Amino acid sequence: MSETPKSLIVLEFNELCPPILNRLMAKGALPNFRRLHDRSEVFVSTTKDASLEPWVQWVSYHTGQPQAVHGITELDQGHCIELRQLWDRFAEDGNRALVFGSMNVSPSRNERVTVVPDPWSRHVPPSDDAFRVFHRFIAHKVTEHANPDAEAGGRDALAFAGFLASHGLSLRTAGRAAAQLMAERLGRRDRRWHRATILDQLSWDVFKHSYRKRRPEVAFFFANSVAFYQHRYWRHMAAEEYSVKPSDEELASYGDAIETGYRGLDLLVGDALRMAGDDGAVVLVTALSQEANLRYEDIGGKFVHRPRDFRRLLDWLGAPASATVEPVMTHQAWASFASEADARSFEAALGKVTAGGEPVFAWRRDGARVMFWCNFIQPLDDGSLMYCGNEESVLFAELFAPVGYVNNSQHHRDGAFWIMSPGRPHRVATAKLPLETATEMTMNVLSQRQPLHKVA
Repeated sequence: MSETPKSLIVLEFNELCPPILNRLMAKGALPNFRRLHDRSEVFVSTTKDASLEPWVQWVSYHTGQPQAVHGITELDQGHCIELRQLWDRFAEDGNRALVFGSMNVSPSRNERVTVVPDPWSRHVPPSDDAFRVFHRFIAHKVTEHANPDAEAGGRDALAFAGFLASHGLSLRTAGRAAAQLMAERLGRRDRRWHRATILDQLSWDVFKHSYRKRRPEVAFFFANSVAFYQHRYWRHMAAEEYSVKPSDEELASYGDAIETGYRGLDLLVGDALRMAGDDGAVVLVTALSQEANLRYEDIGGKFVHRPRDFRRLLDWLGAPASATVEPVMTHQAWASFASEADARSFEAALGKVTAGGEPVFAWRRDGARVMFWCNFIQPLDDGSLMYCGNEESVLFAELFAPVGYVNNSQHHRDGAFWIMSPGRPHRVATAKLPLETATEMTMNVLSQRQPLHKVA
């Protein structure tokens, strides 16, 4: 029987890949992951959900129910979740919980739970108003990172800097951020991509400060930098797998991006181990992972476009002034309307838009909300015109900015799930673990109950 730990930290590191973890640990690049691994029960989790997307699998993990039961299909649907999530259940057992950045969370249902939602969440605000400045700035940076015309307002940036100064900004992160800005200005290679790691480390500093101040029995922290790097730069990590090879210049700029991301998270693992101490537990969960995406090699890779200004685009499409837009991943966004009739009218307008005789948009409607995105996955000529039915044309490039080549990797059903807890022996399981079983195993860390390990 395992000893019962006094606290639990759940590291939700989105889409880390067990084979990459093993390879980097073997070469000595991830000493803290190695420490955690060698003190943990180590599993490869797997999912049978119909949709293989992180915003689906994280809900499956948080609720302990598959997609067929929880019904979530898109980002920013946390407010639609009716099932209890892990932190609700921990709170019902008398534990205080801190939920920091977890994907697609529902609103807090218990006063013992503090929720800071993911950056894509517009319908679930932070449960503590003190985090609104932080969440607003991070959300802008994450959802607008693909928009070359977007900049956070000076007032928001100053408010964010003030928040960080009083909420745990470390010398380590401040130094790395300063070095990053210097490298962007003076370096000959593109190093802007490093910002995703810096953003995770800024968030971690605030999480650590909140953890020490609130002393929750259970804490969840979500990081997305590696998932982002893998989608963008898998081709540069494993060029031999692709028929379309990156250039020498691209390899020099991006060849180390994925390993850099894992090394950045390794620092956080070291902090988590120190925070947990000898009588605390740490769980690592990735929900799913990634693998090479070779589906677009015949067209030279997948190239996507994003609206420069959503409000201008909606006006051009004739959407009501009351309509709002909530950007989500890269080039996709929700448009929300006052009524389902307005949403249907917007659908009709999207269906009329063409460029080069081809439809510009794809979309899905959910009641009074429409998820939409540009349908083109190859570069367009700079002079391409876009038409909305018989309306006056506009240059495609006036309304859309090129994001570039994305989705060099695709999602994989397997993920990492490790449990380190006092008295729990190290072992590496050979059978895959259903993601919903991982939920119950997490729930049982703070009790003496040991569930049966179901196999996939």
